[in-house]
Amino acid sequence: MNKKKNLLTLLTAGIAVSALLLTGGCKKDSNLSDNKDDFSNSAADMGQSENIYSDVDNMVAQASATGGIDQRTGTPSEDLQFNFTGCALVTRDTVLHTLTIDFGTGCTGHDGRLRSGKVIVTYSGGGYFTPGASWVITFDNYYVNGRHIEGTRTVTNNGFNSGGNMNWTINAVNMKVTRPDGTWRTWDSQRNREMIQGYGDSLYINDVYRVNGTATSTNNNGDVFNANITNLIRDNSCYWITSGTIAITPPNGIVRTIDFGNGGCDDLATVTKNGNTVTFHLRP
Repeated sequence: MNKKKNLLTLLTAGIAVSALLLTGGCKKDSNLSDNKDDFSNSAADMGQSENIYSDVDNMVAQASATGGIDQRTGTPSEDLQFNFTGCALVTRDTVLHTLTIDFGTGCTGHDGRLRSGKVIVTYSGGGYFTPGASWVITFDNYYVNGRHIEGTRTVTNNGFNSGGNMNWTINAVNMKVTRPDGTWRTWDSQRNREMIQGYGDSLYINDVYRVNGTATSTNNNGDVFNANITNLIRDNSCYWITSGTIAITPPNGIVRTIDFGNGGCDDLATVTKNGNTVTFHLRP
């Protein structure tokens, strides 16, 4: 099937930045903190949420093309990222043009993350690789490892750019991630997702996307953060974003920069502020 992988191979494209996720087990250093927001915590929020929404994109893409969610079409079998067989139900309504991925009350993927609730996609204009086609993604009681994911993401296929690569515009509005303790962050973002490898075949494991854009975030304290997203790389042979940076400007104006690495496949990233660097995990 020539990479008009069905409907919305959607969002292997990236959708993604929006909402900042939690800080999992990030290390804190009082000497590096801002007055209102520990810089390593807010960076982990951003990095983890970016990876979570990239995963949403990948799940929707695979489900739209095959009617199921395995994500990886390569071998060995343990390379399957999600492996939701038996606990996630994918339903497509060709009359209403919707695609629903239902994780029920709880479904654990091969990546170790517990998901529940629904991811819902409404599409028009053709498949994910059809220029001019568009999709809207929303969430119904959707949780990842206890974090509540909300918001609306709109994706439009722009066709081929001047470099000969297919690309998509992604607008995320009112994205919100609420932690189990009730604290939250919201995000609005605008980005371009460009397919730089893998176009023209039926595989997913060899697809590589590059993301650039901007975002604005507000946390439950009312603090506003701005972000510049530069050359984030999501290689479908890896569970994680493998390289690129996000520069975050908090209310105090001291920029901290998230660095996702040099292309290696791991769940580690770093954040640097004023020459001080902290390592954190992308798995929330």
